[in-house]
Amino acid sequence: MANIVKLGFAPLVDCAIPVVAAEKGFAAAEGLDLRVERAPSWAALRDKLAFGLVDGAHILAPLALALHQGIAGVPATPLLVPVSLGLGNNAITLSLDLYERMHAAAPEVMAGPPALRARALRSVIDADRAAGKPPLSFVTVFHFSCHHYELLKWLADGGIDGRSDVNIGVIAPPRMVESLAAGWIDGYCAGEPWNQRAVQRGIGQVVVTKADIRPDGLEKVLGLRADWAEEHPAQVAALIRAIVKAADWSRDPANRAELARLLAGAQYVGLPADLIELTLNGAIPAPHRNRPDTADAHRLLLEMTAAEQLDLSEAERGALAAAVWRPDLYDEAVG
Repeated sequence: MANIVKLGFAPLVDCAIPVVAAEKGFAAAEGLDLRVERAPSWAALRDKLAFGLVDGAHILAPLALALHQGIAGVPATPLLVPVSLGLGNNAITLSLDLYERMHAAAPEVMAGPPALRARALRSVIDADRAAGKPPLSFVTVFHFSCHHYELLKWLADGGIDGRSDVNIGVIAPPRMVESLAAGWIDGYCAGEPWNQRAVQRGIGQVVVTKADIRPDGLEKVLGLRADWAEEHPAQVAALIRAIVKAADWSRDPANRAELARLLAGAQYVGLPADLIELTLNGAIPAPHRNRPDTADAHRLLLEMTAAEQLDLSEAERGALAAAVWRPDLYDEAVG
């Protein structure tokens, strides 16, 4: 088939929609030979996009903006976002030791709203500092990620400065559980199924979810290289339609078990289907959320600014959001 489209993805349950588009024939029905390629980390996926090894990707929404702007550590890579792929499904997971210390330090806080549990962590940090212990170490999946901003917000709501009170680094999602088990980190913010994997193994505890920190917040998008998209408008429209149909199939509860089995394949997420099925609820957005909303891009740009990753005027932020987020392409494709 001449209409080959290569999409990269990271091994998370919210890669479901492009995987389903390829595996269940939705792309083929639109005349596309859709080939999905797993990347071991977001840095690897960034590089694949930047150097044209893939035409597009299941990508962190802030990373799409960072790549376009040229602040992601590789040459500026103009991207278009014609579809949103995922909303929730992130969580912050802590080591059992740290979780228990927080309970001991402030049981009343830990019994309250999860979004405010970092107040108990504040007590632990103060005790460690008084005892001369090194700062706690947390990781997220990438600096340009909602995970990073959600961790910063959760910490800040507990009176903790994520840039000075703790260490925050980056580890690829599939390595987080082992890093927690080995004691190299004290906690992480990641997408599923990597939080429930730590719980299942008895080495970690989810302390708060994205739904508690940022309800209905955008997570992943379909990012297409602008040069490829401009040269292949018919394929872009066909891909959008295939993605939307795959999303409809994926959100149908009758298909949940089959979807979990599909994602369990070693070439996709590579974890047990029963674990994946537990984590699918937040992975597929409601139908109206597949259409890209520039309000999401504006909010993300403000978070990037707050994290000191970006320094643009309001007008410049508006121009960037309009250049990358393309609801017009969605509307033209789906009518």
